[in-house]
Amino acid sequence: MFKGLDILLIGIAVVMAVLILLWTACAVVGMVFRAVEARQQASKAKDAEPPPAPAPGREPATGVPPHHLAAIAAAAAAVLDRPHRIVRVSAPPLAATDWGNQARLQTFNKNLRQGDWGRTISAHTGANT
Repeated sequence: MFKGLDILLIGIAVVMAVLILLWTACAVVGMVFRAVEARQQASKAKDAEPPPAPAPGREPATGVPPHHLAAIAAAAAAVLDRPHRIVRVSAPPLAATDWGNQARLQTFNKNLRQGDWGRTISAHTGANT
């Protein structure tokens, strides 16, 4: 009745076996990386001393508001899960090009209402429709 059913089932079994082998290999590599990282953190924890507390009442010299620094420190603490000290906070410089400025100018000068895709006809043209 089903002539190619045995070949089909063998093919599915081979594909599933290869997928299981790939998954196992990835899991083993992940375990190795986690073990190495745990050893490194354990050795750093033995050698490291806690970071010194910042001086009370000291204002940052960069002009970054204190509540922004608190948010950055909280984000770093949530991600790193180990003692840390933020040394510097700075924004990367953005080089403005004439090409980008011209594109922005054209975009902002379009007479489009929100949601429109085409040109709009001004009410001042006096067009009778």
